[in-house]
Amino acid sequence: MKNVAFRQYLAASLVGLALVAVQVHQLVLRFGTEGANPRADLMQHQMAMELMDRPGFLVATLLFAMFALASHLALTTMAVWIYRRACAQAFPLRRDSFRYCMVFLAAAVLLAMFANRWLFPLSASFIDVELLMIQPLSPLLTWGVSLLVGGAFVVSIYSIFRRRRRIAFVAIVATGALALTAWSRGDGIREDPQKGLPDVIVLGVDSLRPDYIAAYGQVPAGIAPKIDQVLSEALVMEDVRTPLARTFVSYSSLLTGQNPINHGARFNLYPRSEFKRDDNLAWQLKKHGYTTMLAMDESRFANFDGSFGFDKTIVPKVGAIDFVVGGSFDLFATNLVLAAIPPTDALSTIQGNRAAYRSYRTDDHPERMIAGLRQTPSSAPLFLVSHLCLPHWPYLPGGLKKDSSLAWVNKVPGYADSPIQYLRAVAEADAQFATVIEELKRLNRLDNAILIVMSDHGEDFALERDQLEVAETGRMAGSYGHGSFALSDVQNHVVMGIQRYRGGRPQWSHRRVKGAGSVIDVAPTVADLIEMNGGQYEGISWMSAINETGDLPSRRIRYFENGLRSAGVERAHIDERAVADEMSYLYRVTTDGRFEIRPELLPQKLREKQRGAMLGSIGVMTDPVSNNAPGASGCWRMVDYARGTISCVGFPAPDPVAAELQRAVCSYYSRDAGVEAEWCTSHPAPAQPLTAYRTR
Repeated sequence: MKNVAFRQYLAASLVGLALVAVQVHQLVLRFGTEGANPRADLMQHQMAMELMDRPGFLVATLLFAMFALASHLALTTMAVWIYRRACAQAFPLRRDSFRYCMVFLAAAVLLAMFANRWLFPLSASFIDVELLMIQPLSPLLTWGVSLLVGGAFVVSIYSIFRRRRRIAFVAIVATGALALTAWSRGDGIREDPQKGLPDVIVLGVDSLRPDYIAAYGQVPAGIAPKIDQVLSEALVMEDVRTPLARTFVSYSSLLTGQNPINHGARFNLYPRSEFKRDDNLAWQLKKHGYTTMLAMDESRFANFDGSFGFDKTIVPKVGAIDFVVGGSFDLFATNLVLAAIPPTDALSTIQGNRAAYRSYRTDDHPERMIAGLRQTPSSAPLFLVSHLCLPHWPYLPGGLKKDSSLAWVNKVPGYADSPIQYLRAVAEADAQFATVIEELKRLNRLDNAILIVMSDHGEDFALERDQLEVAETGRMAGSYGHGSFALSDVQNHVVMGIQRYRGGRPQWSHRRVKGAGSVIDVAPTVADLIEMNGGQYEGISWMSAINETGDLPSRRIRYFENGLRSAGVERAHIDERAVADEMSYLYRVTTDGRFEIRPELLPQKLREKQRGAMLGSIGVMTDPVSNNAPGASGCWRMVDYARGTISCVGFPAPDPVAAELQRAVCSYYSRDAGVEAEWCTSHPAPAQPLTAYRTR
């Protein structure tokens, strides 16, 4: 009989190894081999470099590989254990049947694959199993394997309790005690919240467009109900812009109170040697006794850490391990283990990491964040910057069942072409937002607080209402993504609400504040609210508008730039292979395992940068030739937002406002090499196709 048991467990182990091998093969096919896919070529090159030069990376990679093997072996061998234990209790004669054992093993594996599809709709692991889940008789199959495996599991656990009651009782008590201890340890409830400095809470949502938020008056409430509720009590800034519509640069501008040319970070993954990190709002608040905390569920392109002034950072592990492991670690058994265990720092590369979207679960990051909040010193004021990345591409496709709960949005006038996957992502991010808000209330962190709700940038889908008429051709044109077009209205326009709480009650009456704002205004506004001196800010404080119940200045020139461009991104359906082909050569791995732009390529990429300014309803920008737009020539672009037109103009432009803005751009960016010589001399407007916008 022992020989039969050995054969059963051996077969289960071989099945587990085979399942891993099949999924690895699927990964290889998905990413390409021998340079067939540029992304794979980049990652394989970086991995080889890391393995040769950095033992720590090798150890981390091997640990993840061991985790994958252990998960699948545990699944298959545990299935045999359950089968044998359940049969010993209910069907003793079947326990040593190799055939029946293998049937049960197949049912357990199939159920695990089903569970992976339910819990991780974006997983590509054994994706074809979904065909078995959507047939007319699929419910019978699902219930059948669930009852078979679930029933056997219950019987096997019962058999343990029956024979070893004392051990089972001790295990239950110990587990409960550990859970209670973990729950109660470091509750983080602020002591005497009405005394001392207020908590400063910044809650950001990635790619959140104001025109999908009810507080901006264009769409009914319901897409993001919790955000709608919070903003319904706040001062809502109608026209706040980010100087560059990329997460890292936008938050750098918020923290420093300066535009990119002055704080130094001009792109995501900008080399750290090129900008300072020791003079921003986080560092200044630390000097005033604040505990500072950053929580983001993506760190691949937003490399914030303690060097930016944060005492605690709750982010996925930063660096090449995220690109290599986080970008490919999608195996059904490991996914199920991740779903079953609490989120941890050790597994943050693949757990609660929005960049590792195939294994992302919406509860994981808020759980890590809440655990961090409960460990903050209860006697100190808190500066929290939280950022939720769900509304970023790849958004949130539907699961097995079609969800029509947001179909009403497409019936709102002007919203017929709203992308439903983006709306789903916003709704899920709102649920995460609600979890965070409720925990902050429980911890008394909103009793005496300054609360800022914002987005880092918008998102462009070339929607009909967002398109501009090209003056030279009369055709309508639109753009995609964010950070691709320096004068994009929807990419630069951000959600921004602010409220002061005392005794848990809002102090300012809700209203919409008009006027020209910028994310660089947040730092000086916070500094004024807590009467903190010493910051060197380019932005303006909103205190006069708040105290006088007025508006922000309307005649204010705001400056904008674009990020690194990719034709693979700037389209309705992002082409990952095209993105990799265009972008992979740009980056290197640093000595501390981070990705950054190669410093030697910065002059070229800065020459290709669009630089613009906006005053009222007029915007202008330089539009240089880019490697992504072969055959085009550069020119000054002028956008008339009121008329909805974009045109190519000479220097100086015939429109007096546009000419004023051109001079402002030339002066403001004069420190950038080549700007004055190339753009700020008299010349007529050339006629050429648009490079910033794509015509439809």
